[in-house]
Amino acid sequence: MNEHFTGHNKARLDAGYSRFRLLCVTLAMTAALSMSVFLAGYTAVKKEWQFASEARV
Repeated sequence: MNEHFTGHNKARLDAGYSRFRLLCVTLAMTAALSMSVFLAGYTAVKKEWQFASEARV
């Protein structure tokens, strides 16, 4: 009976670890994607300002 619970606990721990790893990977990918989008947007806005200031001069 005790062996059954030990095996169940081990399976739960393994599942928890893989779920935690999946969460970390998802979080890292989301952070990388949002930084990439922010950087692309910032660059586009900066270029737009540069063109606008050149047109004014």
